Amino acid sequence: MHDAVRLPAGFEELEPFVDQWCLKGTQERHTRRESASMADIRRFYDAMLAKAPAAIALLDGKPFDRLAYDEQRLMCLLLALGHVAVAVEVHGQPRAPHTPYPHRVRLTQPPRYFG
Repeated sequence: MHDAVRLPAGFEELEPFVDQWCLKGTQERHTRRESASMADIRRFYDAMLAKAPAAIALLDGKPFDRLAYDEQRLMCLLLALGHVAVAVEVHGQPRAPHTPYPHRVRLTQPPRYFG
């Protein structure tokens, strides 16, 4: 039922990225970045970077545990932006250079802001 409104009004152009990048867990976002192509990462990065100030303004000051479903998805996309920014701005590729892939690092303690 709450899938009818996927993102808040004003963020419709981010809809194509919800299925791929709207992930609740840190490990899921990390794994997605490492398995995505740079072209996919760059498309998402550019779209999100343009909307990030408005998204942050919308969500600023709202408790994580009280976000509406559409706001939770927007927050997940913002968190994914942080992950893909590493690929774009630091590594220049989806994975850290000179590291084995797949690797055994697993992030096991995600933030607890979604019920």
